[in-house]
Amino acid sequence: MASKPRDLIYGLDDGPPLGDLLILGCQHIFLMSSTLVLPIVLVTEIGGTFDEVRSVIALTMIACGIGTIVQSLRCRFIGSGFVCPNLCGPNFFTASMEAAWLGGLPLLRGMTIVAGLAEAVFARFVHRLAFLFPPEITGLVVLMVAQGLVTLGVSKFLGINFEGEPIQLDTVSIASVTLLIMIGVNIWGKGNLRLYSVFLGFFFGYILSVALGVLPLSRLAEVLGAPWVALPFLENSLEIAFDWSLVPVFVIVSITGALKSFGNLIMCEKINDEAWQAPDMRRVSNGLVADAAAVASSGLLGGMASDTSASNVALTKASGATSRGIAYVAGGLFILLAFFPKVSGLLSAMPSPVMGAILVYVSSFMIFSGIQIILGSGVDTRKTFVIGIPLIFGLSLDIAPSLFADVPPILRPLFESSLTLSTVMAVLLHQLLRIGGPRATPQAH
Repeated sequence: MASKPRDLIYGLDDGPPLGDLLILGCQHIFLMSSTLVLPIVLVTEIGGTFDEVRSVIALTMIACGIGTIVQSLRCRFIGSGFVCPNLCGPNFFTASMEAAWLGGLPLLRGMTIVAGLAEAVFARFVHRLAFLFPPEITGLVVLMVAQGLVTLGVSKFLGINFEGEPIQLDTVSIASVTLLIMIGVNIWGKGNLRLYSVFLGFFFGYILSVALGVLPLSRLAEVLGAPWVALPFLENSLEIAFDWSLVPVFVIVSITGALKSFGNLIMCEKINDEAWQAPDMRRVSNGLVADAAAVASSGLLGGMASDTSASNVALTKASGATSRGIAYVAGGLFILLAFFPKVSGLLSAMPSPVMGAILVYVSSFMIFSGIQIILGSGVDTRKTFVIGIPLIFGLSLDIAPSLFADVPPILRPLFESSLTLSTVMAVLLHQLLRIGGPRATPQAH
């Protein structure tokens, strides 16, 4: 049975007061909203109207809210029982854009459903693969998931959107103040004040962004011009298309997303169990089924594919609150806000420095947890190579992707993501370097 860590204010089965639940849920909504710009870019690029943009955003929010709630359930075949919210998945963006260019929103919906089904198949077999994921490799997965947030977080923190752009000093100033507020509240906050660190940083970050012109008044005018209440509706919402040529791309992307969710769910286990030693693979499997259901729901509803959010998982650690009631509130509110364009528009207009500060803040917790998991099982020469070599190649893929430009086509899927490359290399090295040595008994629940 899991042992509740002492640094948690509210554990999985605790019931926070309504006021705390609402504020904690809103903090998760801030992070869940951080990628809502992706539907805006996608629909705009294919010539969509303003109403289509608004509808796709709303439908994506509904799917993410559903996924957040389903993930927090603890059922026999679906749900991990953890607070592991969904957001619009950045790793699906390139594939989604390709589908939208080829066949518009109907093809995007059809291929998103394919991605959900592919992950569901993977999820049903993952519990049989416990021997491939000893603690040091699960720690590497957590570390690489967190590393995936680093570039995005730092670029937002510095106000840089394209390579070669100068650092924006006003953006750095706002991000620094926002980050220091969150850190200060977390370290020196009395009582339950630590619960609201992101909320307070978000609030002051918005005020500073408006005052310094980083959040333009014209953007706020757009938000104010949106209707208060609107039903998300697309004229061709029942049209679903399919293209065999896109199946490999979406299957690969879905597996990559599943590996990311695998790391997020392991992180959830560690946060909620002080005596954690190895992943509960059946629980992880059920969590991946919930994630697959969220992806498929995105396609069925007409939104963009969703994905579990590493930053939200890290937020539960940072805030000291993992009560699954928070997931019910965050998911329910996210669904509700989909019908209030003014509010969802304000969230989707999150200033770059605020987003950057929050991502840097929560990534710190996840990186440290990944290191703890890796070192927690002890260190020897074999583990040094099993973790060190994949980490080197994974980081090199992110730092200098051009180094791998001539990789043979048959190996190209491995190099689509540093997470995928590192995980596959670590698993292969772990099996190879066990030859001739003592075989540890796999730990599974």
